[in-house]
Amino acid sequence: MSEYNADDLSRALAAAAEAFLTTIRGGEEDDFNSVTRSEDVTWAPSAAEPILFDPLTDPLPMKATPDREADQKFQDMCSLVYIGSIGRYYAETGEGAGAEEIRRFALKAGYRNGRAVNGWSSRPGSIRAVEVIDGKRYINQTAANWLPKLERALGIKIKGDTRWVEVNDAGNVSFS
Repeated sequence: MSEYNADDLSRALAAAAEAFLTTIRGGEEDDFNSVTRSEDVTWAPSAAEPILFDPLTDPLPMKATPDREADQKFQDMCSLVYIGSIGRYYAETGEGAGAEEIRRFALKAGYRNGRAVNGWSSRPGSIRAVEVIDGKRYINQTAANWLPKLERALGIKIKGDTRWVEVNDAGNVSFS
């Protein structure tokens, strides 16, 4: 059983209630035009305080799934868990995530296995979010810019630092 304290549960309930009321009232949505259609972030609770979450160590605060038939918030949670884990791992260890870490991050994000996430670094027609360098995976600036949008939409704040690699117009990668 996941361990949550009373404050976490209160914030989650407040976020859910606020999202419900916003939906009924037809409230404004954030503009997320900077991401591709498959990366739209549409669920937007307005919790007083976000739920703090470390994708490396904490239990999921809500379901995460890559299933396109699932609620958008669960798809967004999948994205936050996967790319957030890679960014946190790089910040903590100073190196990219290897095959074992990617498998663990993929399973936590709701994927069947580590091979199911290969599309993050090779999605035709999509913005690339993960760079593979010498067999290690790193998030790039595009993914790093997307994380705060996912956090706002989900009412979650990633605990700890995240790091990413920079990719210039020529496709050259520099490590931060």
